[in-house]
Amino acid sequence: MKRLLRHSEVLALLLATSFAVTSCGSEPRGTEELEASDITGTWQSNKGGRVVFTEDGAVSFGNITQDRYCVPENMRNAVPRASGDGTWTFDTVPDERPGVRIEFATGHERPAHCALNAIWVGKRPYDQMYLRQDDGKGERYTRDSTAH
Repeated sequence: MKRLLRHSEVLALLLATSFAVTSCGSEPRGTEELEASDITGTWQSNKGGRVVFTEDGAVSFGNITQDRYCVPENMRNAVPRASGDGTWTFDTVPDERPGVRIEFATGHERPAHCALNAIWVGKRPYDQMYLRQDDGKGERYTRDSTAH
């Protein structure tokens, strides 16, 4: 019995050490800091979407994937892409990389307002971002260096 107890203690120590070693050394997701210079400018997607962030917190967008919660339920299939204007603020979705929250009026009674999240990927200087509603759908945005 003492021998079994001793083996259990050794096994517990090995597991604890293994966990400590694997969880050290990598920065948790979402802890990186974004600066306005990382995001301001025009971002173009590989599927025709366009988002323009300005330093004063304004954002305009065209032909982006519609978040299903931003349109009335009876219009969700009829309005697959969206365009509009709004504001942005720094915000990180839990367990995601750094990003911003985009808020805008929908032009509908319900929902009257909508919030989207844009998340930056890669390393500084960040070269790609995606809209959270596009996660896993292959639509990525890159900075458009030709836009003025």
